Amino acid sequence: MSVNDAYYYELLDMFLSYIRLNKNYSVHTTEAYARDINYFIDFLIEKKLSFEDITPRVMREFSVHLSTRFSNPFSPSSVRRILSSIKSFSKFLYKNGYISKNFGNFVVYPKLPEKLPKFIDEERIITTLNELEKNLDKTPTNVRDLTILYTFYLTGMRISEVASLRLQDIDLSSKVIKVKGKGGKSRVVPIHPKLENKINEYLKYRSTMLTKKTDLFFVGESRNGGISIRQMRNIIYKYTSLMGSRLSPHGLRHSFATHILDNGADIRVVQELLGHSSISTTQRYTHTSLKRLKDIYKKAHPHA
Repeated sequence: MSVNDAYYYELLDMFLSYIRLNKNYSVHTTEAYARDINYFIDFLIEKKLSFEDITPRVMREFSVHLSTRFSNPFSPSSVRRILSSIKSFSKFLYKNGYISKNFGNFVVYPKLPEKLPKFIDEERIITTLNELEKNLDKTPTNVRDLTILYTFYLTGMRISEVASLRLQDIDLSSKVIKVKGKGGKSRVVPIHPKLENKINEYLKYRSTMLTKKTDLFFVGESRNGGISIRQMRNIIYKYTSLMGSRLSPHGLRHSFATHILDNGADIRVVQELLGHSSISTTQRYTHTSLKRLKDIYKKAHPHA
């Protein structure tokens, strides 16, 4: 690696330290930024370009490069994520005087295909949860895993938020969970009575499952005494498969949002519960609800 090449990575390390320490981004998010920006640095090194050489044309070439990589092209949504990381990196470099022009302004995002979020029908989820309650043995692991499932479906939390929940975040007296979301932003979500029952049941077993001292709420055998993101995802896959539609934790988040909107919740309230910074992100769920409304109309109206 030449000195010039090393300079790219020195600046990247400074940016990663900044978002981790000053912006309070999680380790997982910081690693994602590092991967995204490394794609760009590799591209610049291959083209023998410095940050000062970047033009709108260079950014377009990079975007095309991501979309047409021979072995493993990125989807439009992944390209947008990578470009967004580069914009943040460029803003940091420009603001701190490392570059003379903010090349992030040259970013043009590819259009995304209209895609409705996947979700499971409300009746199917409730029926399956009731059957699981009746038929599953009350082992510590089963009780914990069911509590995780209920937490996802009854709060709409992200997987990183559930995995990082701590004992002190759950206030059973006020019946709320204090959630630390993206970028260190905090919000409060109510505890549904059904979830309250599962939490109390799980707390009876939690101490017997501890592998090391930790204040993480959901415990397991990972390095920090909690449950890894991968293990938690597999738990959700296992149970949603029983519902007839294998969903990711994010799919349960979609189901939560869709169901409460279908039942009359205000979109601003849903935005707050999900921790969305923009209402446009939440509006995707209204499309899903509208589609369902049309389907019901077509089936129910005699002249539809």
